[in-house]
Amino acid sequence: MRKVIVLLLLLLAGATAARAQAPVPDYQATDSLIQALAGQYRWAALDSVGRAALRLGLDYPGLRRRLGQAALARDRPAVAIRHYGRALRENPIDTTARYGLALAYLSLNQPGRAALVACGLPDSLRRPLHLNGFQLLSRVEVEASGQSVRNEHRGPAGFLRLGLGTRLSPRFGLSQNFSYFGQNIELPDRQRRGRGDEYPVRQHQYHALLAGQLGPRWQALLGYHYLRSDFGRLEAPASHLGYAALAYARPYYVVQVGHYFGTLTDTARTQTDLRLTVYPLGNLRLYGFGQASLVRSNGRSFPHGLLGAGGRLHRRVWLDVYGGLGQVPVLAELDGLYVYNLLDPLRARTGAGLLILLPERLSLRLSYGLEQRRDAIDSRLYNLQSLSTALAWTW
Repeated sequence: MRKVIVLLLLLLAGATAARAQAPVPDYQATDSLIQALAGQYRWAALDSVGRAALRLGLDYPGLRRRLGQAALARDRPAVAIRHYGRALRENPIDTTARYGLALAYLSLNQPGRAALVACGLPDSLRRPLHLNGFQLLSRVEVEASGQSVRNEHRGPAGFLRLGLGTRLSPRFGLSQNFSYFGQNIELPDRQRRGRGDEYPVRQHQYHALLAGQLGPRWQALLGYHYLRSDFGRLEAPASHLGYAALAYARPYYVVQVGHYFGTLTDTARTQTDLRLTVYPLGNLRLYGFGQASLVRSNGRSFPHGLLGAGGRLHRRVWLDVYGGLGQVPVLAELDGLYVYNLLDPLRARTGAGLLILLPERLSLRLSYGLEQRRDAIDSRLYNLQSLSTALAWTW
């Protein structure tokens, strides 16, 4: 078979030199070789022959479908998306190309795009991909974290969260989160200097996010975050944050613009985010992410930037690290999922996270964070450390 491959490549190269006499290589010989290589799982050879045929002008849906299959087998989902997408545009009823395209999107952790493509598949193929049209409960996540500080005005803190996901349709998904945050703090006494009274802050929060897949490349997000925290007041007004975002996805990158608006502790606040995620290898072996945020509060602007990178350590283990800089009074993160409404502004942060895929569609995430905050009482900087674990079940 190796001699046959070499012979065909020589014929293709000869056709390039004599394009006027033979502008396109023989379809039947090329297709037969492509089928044989696929049957023997010789994906690298198939990719070489297929790309040579494309350069010479031989392009048809079956070739693109096989090239997509080879790219997926070699862990190159971004390349597979290009080939499967081309095959599907040429032949919209190609079930094999549609199934492969959904697999490629899932390999890049883009379930919204995968669900949109899979809506044209029969139930027997959608079910193994866990992309059913409607599912009342598609995800459950439980998170717990603890925070420790070296500050005489602030005590240790704890955070609990329960997350629920619902797949409304192939285009729409809804996630809801119920969380609780508690910390004993010393409130500043404006009548006298020195130590104030210790007070237990208890924050109850609710977060909802509706994600709509507008098309293969565009996704819209609408969110709402409710938060109640008294900070020692007799009457504690509720805080509300609305959120809207638009994301544009390509195989090698995803860019998203989002805007928060509402009130926190009687103060009108807005936050605008620009987020970018890149996959330089066209897969999840290596990725980078960054976010630029601008918070408006009390007529002032507070910029904050974050950069991070991650990669696969093992077939089921990923590690990512990040760092952020810029003083902000309150920062909303991950589409409004986390809003720590603390008295002390955030100045800088760094952290790392470990994601482990477990059997039975379970995943475990372990995270460590180190934040530098400015004490609202005496303006001194102090460090806050956090450890968190989250267990998610997706089906």
